[in-house]
Amino acid sequence: MHATIWNNIRESAEWCLTKTPRKEWIGPLAPDPVYENLYDRFYAIMGDLAITEHLAFAYAVGGDRRYGDAGRAWVLASCRAWQREADGAVDGSKAYAVCRLLKGLAVGYDLLYDQFSQAEQEEVRKTLVGIARRYYADYFTSPAIAGPGFHTHHAIVEWASFGVVTLALLGDEPEARDWLEATVKKFEDHLLPSGLAPDGAQTEGATFWASTMQYRLFFMDALRRVTGRDLFEKHARFMQPDLALASIAAEKQPGHNRPDQTVILSPSYGQLDYYAPVLLALAREYRWPVCQHLALWDHSLGRIQQTRYVTPHGEQLLFELGGYAYVWFDPSVPAEAKHAKLSYSFPSVDEWYVRASWQPGDLVAGLRKEQLVVSAGGQPVLASQGMYSAGDLPKKSLDDDGSTAGIRSGNTDGELLTVLLERPGRLVIRRRGAGQWQWWSDGDPAREGNRVTWGDRVRLHVKTGTIESWEPGGYIPEHAVAGGKLKLVDPAPATYPLATVRPSNDGETVIEIFYDRSDVTPPETDLSP
Repeated sequence: MHATIWNNIRESAEWCLTKTPRKEWIGPLAPDPVYENLYDRFYAIMGDLAITEHLAFAYAVGGDRRYGDAGRAWVLASCRAWQREADGAVDGSKAYAVCRLLKGLAVGYDLLYDQFSQAEQEEVRKTLVGIARRYYADYFTSPAIAGPGFHTHHAIVEWASFGVVTLALLGDEPEARDWLEATVKKFEDHLLPSGLAPDGAQTEGATFWASTMQYRLFFMDALRRVTGRDLFEKHARFMQPDLALASIAAEKQPGHNRPDQTVILSPSYGQLDYYAPVLLALAREYRWPVCQHLALWDHSLGRIQQTRYVTPHGEQLLFELGGYAYVWFDPSVPAEAKHAKLSYSFPSVDEWYVRASWQPGDLVAGLRKEQLVVSAGGQPVLASQGMYSAGDLPKKSLDDDGSTAGIRSGNTDGELLTVLLERPGRLVIRRRGAGQWQWWSDGDPAREGNRVTWGDRVRLHVKTGTIESWEPGGYIPEHAVAGGKLKLVDPAPATYPLATVRPSNDGETVIEIFYDRSDVTPPETDLSP
């Protein structure tokens, strides 16, 4: 498995060698009405430092001097292009990106240390210290940022990144010791106890669970290696994987991701390659076989993630988790899910999940507020964002007796929606509500009347109600950020079939979905970039 991950690291490293380090700084601009400058800066920093870190890991793992030379060039170029971040006012609108910059530079500095001359080492340290000192004095020690109210996604990204910098500078810069103690205190007092909801969910969205865990691991792993201080055992109760276990549905192959493709109720960037390295680390730390089992569904482990998020100026959002996957993978942890539960509820975020089994591509359904996604055969077969009539605020419940699991949603007038999973391979959706509703699907479905099929293994049948229209390319997901204000460029544009369903005269719709598990390998889909 390490050899497989290494091959993926190497392949992405070769791609990194085709890129040219940045020369010009992208400074903040005001006004910025659609946040184009903010996202240019954020994606540029993420892209630069993802390449930097990936090359650094490739050199550290494989020893190829080409990767070492290129990584060194990227570290120095990133220092020179972004060193002016130490100037100007410090605030939260910049800290999120700038702290990620610091973390990437610190990792490159550490992994490529023997590649720098003494003068270059001093140059990198000067950049790190200059920016870190400014942010510590003007930002991290402020009551709002040091206090208990700052504890969710932005907080963990910024504090963990700052903590990685302190560890890289420890022993060389006297200030680093105080910076480190402040970071550990913040982790123990606020970030670990309060960073996730008590039920293990992330109140800002499912993908933020993954990034929250990524940055916890970045710092906690390095902290133990450098200082011997272990936060993993002491705070194990805050490191639960349930949200990932609930929502991962299918295997990940190399290529651009699509919404809900391998992780339901998640956008294209938050798919299995975003979750799997975290699960590898949790499997290593806590000997959780189910985490190992799901992580190994990602056949792109080791690659840099090239997302479908590109600003109009051409800055692409990249994520580097490949090197971490290599060092976090522990082959002594068995990959199995013998005793893991199959249904999950997260009332804090109104999310509910049921799954048929731990086989990749099997039936998995998730309901978040009024958004429902059902995955079968390795793709979402029904995804709808309008499951209730306007004004309905239904309460939900979950029951599971082992053979049947149900998500029930209703109000004082009765049930409005029921998602009933009958294991091994049948799922029934019952919806009560006047007016049409729509759902989209992925893969290559064929429709005939009220029946839709994906090959010979996945079948959907509208039993009550009627598919009134079927548009093969009718659904185009919004590709924008900043609340839809900034339209992005999609390097892998796609459209999806859209069904419009009319309920029966009494306002009821019943849909059955069947998945034939005679062969557990999901059908092949087009995964080319």
